[in-house]
Amino acid sequence: MDPVTLIVAALATGAAAAAQDAATDVVKNGYNGLKSLIARKFGSKPDVINAVMQVEKKPDSENRQGVLKEELQAAGADQDDELLQQVKSFLELLEKSGLQTGVTYTATNTGSGAIAQGQGAVAAGQGGIAVGGNVSGGIILGNNNQVTNRSGGIDINAQGGSVNITGDIVGRDKKTN
Repeated sequence: MDPVTLIVAALATGAAAAAQDAATDVVKNGYNGLKSLIARKFGSKPDVINAVMQVEKKPDSENRQGVLKEELQAAGADQDDELLQQVKSFLELLEKSGLQTGVTYTATNTGSGAIAQGQGAVAAGQGGIAVGGNVSGGIILGNNNQVTNRSGGIDINAQGGSVNITGDIVGRDKKTN
């Protein structure tokens, strides 16, 4: 998921959650903090603020979310590290509170390296990797840049390193517990 879509997901989910009587003060405060940061950063851009207010009125409206996404992109919100960090923290808070955020992946950079985002994100760093969703394409494991090409599954080859696996391993005709 691209950064602007994450911001929109956080705002829409937060607006829906904060509107419920059962919403905790922590969720309401987190949502209000995110809105305040956006107002501080983009207050000079009334289209962004108006789009946030429109999503707040109807958080499930795809059209309103689309306008918000368009306005955030035009304002360069995807380049604001402080905003993106607060969005990530708020999404984690929502998930810990048991709310569905609509976010389809979690990417963690485990070292110095690049993060590729999308449906089934892969974050690879110096000697580390985190994978979510279905992976198609090359995966680099370990420090030696060994590439493993897979579609729909993962072959693991960590020469000179170690692989820790929890849970079951299912292969073509085998299952290891």
